[in-house]
Amino acid sequence: MKTGAVLLLSVTAFGIFSRCASQPGFDEEEWRREVQASDPSAVYAAHENPDGTFFNPWLLRSGQPRKAGFRNWFFRSKMKFADFPPENYAHRENDYRYIGDPDFHSISFAGHASFIIKLDGDTVFTDPFFSNRAVIVGKKVKIPFDFSMVPERPVVVISHNHYDHLDRYSVKKLIKKNAVFVVPLRLGKFFTGLGAGEVRELDWWESVRIGALTYTLLPAQHWSRRIGQGRNETLWGSWLIQGSKTVYFSGDTGYFRGFEEFGKRYDIDYALVGVGAYEPRWFMHYMHMNVPEFFMTAGDLRAGTVIPMHFGVISLSDEPLVYPLYEIDEYLKKNPAWTERIRPLRVGEYIRVE
Repeated sequence: MKTGAVLLLSVTAFGIFSRCASQPGFDEEEWRREVQASDPSAVYAAHENPDGTFFNPWLLRSGQPRKAGFRNWFFRSKMKFADFPPENYAHRENDYRYIGDPDFHSISFAGHASFIIKLDGDTVFTDPFFSNRAVIVGKKVKIPFDFSMVPERPVVVISHNHYDHLDRYSVKKLIKKNAVFVVPLRLGKFFTGLGAGEVRELDWWESVRIGALTYTLLPAQHWSRRIGQGRNETLWGSWLIQGSKTVYFSGDTGYFRGFEEFGKRYDIDYALVGVGAYEPRWFMHYMHMNVPEFFMTAGDLRAGTVIPMHFGVISLSDEPLVYPLYEIDEYLKKNPAWTERIRPLRVGEYIRVE
């Protein structure tokens, strides 16, 4: 029997077994207590191991081994969710032609963690993801995008090296527009290897000014790995973009007390905050935030306008594709005081920056 067939049979057999197995429980309140017990000043601490890999110094990831956890999640039946009207949250068509106008200050949501920010005449992409898959996982919503309309020398900020945030196809397209890539430590050679002419590598709390804007890499609670790059060999982070307005981009992160520090240090006008790929909680809680944690983060950051992200085009967890928007709506109905600060966008929508 061929190797591929043996592997397929093995995976199938394991999947059948796993679906019959009970799954780990998770105590959300205990997790919150653990986070609150962590030291917020640790976001300023050293975060590199002697072997050159990186770690989160405030709260190490613990619990079930990662490989076993992934297998238990991937091969089991998915969770059940309340019925909701997905058509109310479906993506909107957008040709993004307005990004060529330097005076059209805006923040456009292109799905998952991809935003196009127009600020002070500059064009900024966050984790651009315009290909149709992340390794073997295909997009459920494909976003047509014409790179020819992108102004010359855009700036691209990358949060980390996972395939749904560092998309080789999009990078190569933006290299043709002479993009400047601003990335976490040890990730620069990926871009220069593809032909990028200008790459800036930053550590946490380091800044660089490009054009009219200043970019600062801030901590995030996540991890890194990619084919050809070992676990945590490259750094991860979130981004602060400062000009006439200040925009915070969370990248991929779990909830941690660093948000309190950011809210104290910076006057944030717009915060783009991840809330997706959060179920099941026993597996996702360390690296992705659910809706209650999204609102906790909004409070910690003290931002004027908070835009949710990390959903809408690709399914990487149990909850339905646009379910975070529905849960946010339900939360706002019960907590109307948040309404003026939270600005949910469907994929394809944008807001004017004023």
